[in-house]
Amino acid sequence: MITFQGLPSFDLENGLLCAWWFEPLLATMSFAFWVNFYWHHERIRGLSNDKRFIPDGHYYGAWWYQSVSAYWIGIYILKLFAPTPSSQIPNRIPHSVSDLAYVLVELVAGVVAYDTIIFFVHWALHDVPVLRKFHRTHHHQHDGNLESRDTLNHSLVDGSLQVIVNILVQRTTPWGSVKTRLARALHNIFVTWMLVESHTSSPYPNIWRRFFVGVRNHRMHHIGGKHCHQQFFGYLDNLRDACFACADETKIQFKAKQL
Repeated sequence: MITFQGLPSFDLENGLLCAWWFEPLLATMSFAFWVNFYWHHERIRGLSNDKRFIPDGHYYGAWWYQSVSAYWIGIYILKLFAPTPSSQIPNRIPHSVSDLAYVLVELVAGVVAYDTIIFFVHWALHDVPVLRKFHRTHHHQHDGNLESRDTLNHSLVDGSLQVIVNILVQRTTPWGSVKTRLARALHNIFVTWMLVESHTSSPYPNIWRRFFVGVRNHRMHHIGGKHCHQQFFGYLDNLRDACFACADETKIQFKAKQL
C-alpha cells in the first residue's frame, strides 16, 4: 500500500475511493477525456475547425469554466450540508462472479434510473413555459454545428438539475440499498461517455450508438427540438408518442360522433 502524509492511501478499498473528492474528480476527468476524444475525431474529419479546445474570445471558454466551477462549488456545499457518511458506502471490490454481477446490476440500474428521470426533467424544460428559457442555451448557441463540446453547454439551472439527478441515483439503488463505490465510479465513466457520444458530430467511434436509440438519435433533438428527449434509450419517447397518438385518435373519434 502506498501512503503519503495528509493524503488518502492508494488502497482502493480503504483509501482513494473513499475520498470525498474522488467521485466529482472522476466525473470531471471523464467528461474532459470523452469530450476531447470525440473532438479529436471531429477535427480529423473536418467537422470542427477550431484548433484549440477553447479558442480566444469564443463563448466556449466562458461556459466551460462556469460549468466546472459551479459543479465543484455545488459538490462542496453538498458535502458540508448533506454528506453521505463514508462508513455507510460499501466498497465491494469484486472477489467472485456474484460480486461482479452485483456491481454490474448496480451500474445498469443507475444508468437506466438517470436516463428515466432526466427524460421527465428534459421534457419539462421544453414544455413548461417558465422552465423553457433555462434550456434554450443548450439548443441555440452551437450555430447549427453541434459538437462534443456542446454536451456541457447549458444554463446553470439546466446543468444543476442534471447534477442533482445524478447525485440522487448515485446515493442509492432502485431497491433501496446504498450504492457501492465501484459502481458509483463506473457510473460516472459510462454516463459521461454516453452523453458525449450522443452529442458528437463525428460518426466514429459509434460504440453506444450501435445499440441504444437514444444515444443514436439525440442529435436530432437538437436539430428539431421536439423529439428524442431521452438521451440514452428510447422507450419513454416511444411510449409518450404512442399515448399522444392514442389521445389524438380518441379526440378525432369523439368529434366525429358529435357531428
